Amino acid sequence: MGCIRICGKVILAPIVIPYKLCFRRKRPTPHSNNNIRPSLAPPPPPPFLSASTYSNLNDNTSQQHQQAPSFDSQQPSPTLPLPTADYEVFLSFRGPDTRHQFSEILGLFLAKNKIRTFLDDNELRQGDRIAPSLAKAIEQSKIYIPILSLKYAESKWCLNELAEMVEREKRNDGHIILPIFYLVEPRDVGHQTGPYEVAFQQHARKYDAKTILSWKNALQRVGKIKGWTVKSKDEYVSSFISHATIIDRVSSVVWSHINRSEDLLGADEFVGMDDHVEAVMEKLSLDSPGTIMVGLHGFGGIGKTTIARVVYHKLATRFERRCFLEDVRTTQEGKDGIISLQRKLISNIMITRDSDPGYVDDVHRGRKLIQDRVSQFKVLIILDDVDERFDFKEVLGDPRKFVSGSRFIVTSRNTKILRSLNENQCRLYEVRPMNRKLSLQLFCRSAFQGNAPLPGYETLSQEIVQRTEGVPLVLKVVGSSLLREEKSFWEDTLLRLGKIPHKEIIERLKISYESLDYEAKQVFLDIACFYIGRRKDFPSYMWSDLGFHPVTAITILTQRSLLKIGDDGDLQMHDQLRDMGRAIVREENIEQPWMRSRVWDKKEATELLQNMKGSNQVKALVVDDAYDNVGKLKRQHFLNLPKLRYFEAQQVEFIGDFINILPNIRWLCLPLHKSEGHHPINFPMENLIILDLNCSSNLQDDWGGWSQIKMAKKLKVMDLSDCPSLTKLPDFPESGSLEWLDLSNVNGLDSGVELDVGNLWNLKLLHLSNIKIGRITGGTIGTMESLQDLDLNDFECDNLKEVLVDIEELTSLERLQITRSEKAIMDYQLSKEEEDDDDDDDEEEEEDKQIIAAQMEASSNQEAGGGVLLGKLPTSLKLLYTSYKVVNLWELLELEDLFVLDSNSELEIPPADEDSWWKVSKLKSMMLKKTKIEVVPTTSTSQSSSSSASSSCMLPSSLTSLLIWDCLESVWLPTLENLENLIHLAIKECSYLGEIQGLDNLLQFNKLETLELTSCPLLTSTFLRGSAGTAAGKIVIESLRELCIRKCGGGIPHLPSFPRLTTLEIGPLTPPDNDDQVNIYLYMNIQGYT
Repeated sequence: MGCIRICGKVILAPIVIPYKLCFRRKRPTPHSNNNIRPSLAPPPPPPFLSASTYSNLNDNTSQQHQQAPSFDSQQPSPTLPLPTADYEVFLSFRGPDTRHQFSEILGLFLAKNKIRTFLDDNELRQGDRIAPSLAKAIEQSKIYIPILSLKYAESKWCLNELAEMVEREKRNDGHIILPIFYLVEPRDVGHQTGPYEVAFQQHARKYDAKTILSWKNALQRVGKIKGWTVKSKDEYVSSFISHATIIDRVSSVVWSHINRSEDLLGADEFVGMDDHVEAVMEKLSLDSPGTIMVGLHGFGGIGKTTIARVVYHKLATRFERRCFLEDVRTTQEGKDGIISLQRKLISNIMITRDSDPGYVDDVHRGRKLIQDRVSQFKVLIILDDVDERFDFKEVLGDPRKFVSGSRFIVTSRNTKILRSLNENQCRLYEVRPMNRKLSLQLFCRSAFQGNAPLPGYETLSQEIVQRTEGVPLVLKVVGSSLLREEKSFWEDTLLRLGKIPHKEIIERLKISYESLDYEAKQVFLDIACFYIGRRKDFPSYMWSDLGFHPVTAITILTQRSLLKIGDDGDLQMHDQLRDMGRAIVREENIEQPWMRSRVWDKKEATELLQNMKGSNQVKALVVDDAYDNVGKLKRQHFLNLPKLRYFEAQQVEFIGDFINILPNIRWLCLPLHKSEGHHPINFPMENLIILDLNCSSNLQDDWGGWSQIKMAKKLKVMDLSDCPSLTKLPDFPESGSLEWLDLSNVNGLDSGVELDVGNLWNLKLLHLSNIKIGRITGGTIGTMESLQDLDLNDFECDNLKEVLVDIEELTSLERLQITRSEKAIMDYQLSKEEEDDDDDDDEEEEEDKQIIAAQMEASSNQEAGGGVLLGKLPTSLKLLYTSYKVVNLWELLELEDLFVLDSNSELEIPPADEDSWWKVSKLKSMMLKKTKIEVVPTTSTSQSSSSSASSSCMLPSSLTSLLIWDCLESVWLPTLENLENLIHLAIKECSYLGEIQGLDNLLQFNKLETLELTSCPLLTSTFLRGSAGTAAGKIVIESLRELCIRKCGGGIPHLPSFPRLTTLEIGPLTPPDNDDQVNIYLYMNIQGYT
């Protein structure tokens, strides 16, 4: 995907993913995306950092390019296999000759191909000897690329390095030299004639004969090696084009050496992946034309998906676009299964969103868009876990119509399916079980948290590993179940494993399940059948009411590798474990689904209800009218389901009287999308814990269920979010049992509707975002002593002023989101525009207008809750997302995340010597967007010197993420020099920002992983030069992984060494000694920049 093109102005339009903050959960698609595997990819960047950039750069000028310089290119001679090294390529050059025109661009291209490259610059060396760090880099690197320029021989450091390279190359231990003769002839290099003769005449006066001889021998040896010769020099742009051509050839040759000899995985944590990855890469034939499809097959849990994902990330930079379609088999079961697959593919490849106009709404349209648009890119597409229902041409069209070089990897348990793909041309690869040695290593990592058995457990470990048949998932699950267990438990596990037939994977996994207690088993089966992808909060409410201990159960399941908890608290489970759980339930009664404890299959559930079957065994049931015509559900359909505790219905209509039905129901999930004037009455509410009506497009005021809600005694969760047809609010339970109330986006409410909070004193979560009501009555929000999460984004009501003041009383509040509505902001802006109009009017009229403008501003502030109305906030806050001015911001001692945006008031930052700053010691993330940063000077600092003031104040050293975005009026920032824990830093669209104090020394940020500086035209790149190094040596910044410097002043920054860099974006670049700026954007995924 990374490439450089030059057409007058530019070239590559990378994609900007704008900052967004999402705290609301999303309803998982029923029975879709249930196969959530642990990601093998590195953690994603913070929300504010662009993973790539999508700027549309105009190509409205064209330059006449002179003929590219000619060069001779010959393939260097074959070499020995290359052992693994920290650095793969050592690039030696004389900076003034080639740095801005050739060497650093070559370094970027090599890095783009994930080739770990050390860029040496002799200007950064001093003394006559090679520094230890430099010697180590030469020793580690296995490919040497000296760029022999006109004045290369004038540098004693270049000659010393070249002599060292030649010496190591003579040892025949895998080191090779690939020389580039830049504007010199190889014969001048080898015989030290021409410009090299003059250089040695000067050296002869300073250095002894032995040193001179070693340099000449090195040059003679290199002059005989066939490499690349650039024979002419043109103007900057034309030269760059020719350089791009030769650089591409050099990169290809280097890659071919690395590719055929180097271990392609390099990931120690993925035990046993090496051979698999290498074999798959070979079958992909990356250098061959056409489209190629490789199919990975093997039984569940053998590691197919893991291998595919490792290859996917390994090849990231070899393709223009890529997409990993996970768990195709389960996704296809959903109503929009094929369409959702097409949407994800198009979204990833075309960089679009589901909400874009004309988006895919049927299979035919999706297939046509894929064939017309997606296929025009060189793509890498992974189709994970397909079954017999998957039709490649139906979903993606003809694979032969994709751009040559595109590759597809398909995983499946069924070889018959794979053989039929791509006109029977799919190349098959069987994923076989792990060998004994690797199996033991993986098992020990789970059972002992090490690589070898503990003393006394060696024999038992070997025997258990033998019984697991080398299946990674079984090794991990069984190993986790034995962690810290007595030896007798190990022996019992071994005996049970011995009774299981060969390759009965589910039976082996069952051993861990059977060792669970009753509660943990029930929780596991519930998750496997229904709750994968859901937040753990909702089912935990239900489990607690049943007398279970969900915290303990979930802890046990995670410890035994039977469950994972995602970053957002969502429940995740491997598909093989999910299938095991469902198999356990299915075995309760193979022939009669209505005699099982849980029914998740849509067809079986439909049959159960249509035929009015059921039993005391059924505890949970899901039905969806999108698949079969369930019809209208009445009380008689549920007569035989007295133990039902969870019921989810999609697009189903209820009619009639439901009195005395479903007495044990705890959780109703009923998004209502149909309405023909029939409404159910007497819904069971006696034991109801959760009522989820989220996204009910036809939920209306006269729905029959409202009358029972008021009398509900146990109801804890009520989700009415995204129900646009509601014009009134229901009566909430008089018992005061509600703990979770979500009314977000109920934007059809009448403007005079009142929210009665009299019975809501136990609320822990209240979301009122994007709604407008009349008043809040029955008390105040301040009486909700248990409230922890409050969302008032774009919330409007007539007594908003009182609501904002009451927030201070919420002593348990931890998360607060509160931004002004669009109407309030527009009113505020209108008042400001009125204030600035008609400057030429007479003095008296101008006076009147100022008075009117002030009144409008005050009025808009009243409506918007401007600055002063928010008042103080509770000191218990951990997260704050606001567009209001916060009076006591620096008293929020528990604050961890701060997001201030679209604020028309100032954010005042006190000086460093005030004690209040150092009390905010827990702040980790901060984003300031469209906020004026006002630095408050110390008493000893001149009020007129913002620079001095900014240098005297510091942000909390606890910060790990900092984003300053579109703060147009900010000229100075607080110094960053004390932010030793900073991991992510982004400063974007700050037009007047001219200095970032503390950023001139990147070494102090030893944890910094992402750095983005975008659209700050007064900010020059020279601030980084202090970090690049001096004559004493080039500085190495180990931690940085992503670097973006765009639309800032100055030319190409002289960067330090970033050995772990994966993404680099620099632009526009200003060529040296050239007044006309050439907009050249570098954007690439790389591995290491040195």
